[in-house]
Amino acid sequence: MRTSIYRLKVEFGDCDPANIVFYPNYYRWFDAATHHLCEGVGLDWISLRDQYGVVGMPLVETGASYRLPASFGDHLEIESSVVECARKSLRLQHLVRRGDTLLVEGFEVRVLGARHPDDPQRLRALEIPEKIRNALTQGE
Repeated sequence: MRTSIYRLKVEFGDCDPANIVFYPNYYRWFDAATHHLCEGVGLDWISLRDQYGVVGMPLVETGASYRLPASFGDHLEIESSVVECARKSLRLQHLVRRGDTLLVEGFEVRVLGARHPDDPQRLRALEIPEKIRNALTQGE
């Protein structure tokens, strides 16, 4: 399974008044980590758009389990990997750590979104091409 590490430092504005990371920020970081993983295997947005007509990777399901809090000044690593690749969807796992300590376990289910041929205001989920499937799931 291919993994990617996204590193960040918790900023003052990421925290609530109790100096704990405000939970929506984890979802923002999961999104950034997903993009980082894709770019790391050559699947940047321009390539995805030009080669496959992908205009985004919309979420269809997401969630997280919070074990321990993170606070201002913490250095975090988000280890991301594609743990399941179905015909039209990807399930990603995100493990947030401070050093060796697991703080949050998150997941996302995404699809490759393209403009619907009958209505360009709508998106449709594309079947995931083998080249993309292999790039995201093969070990490094």
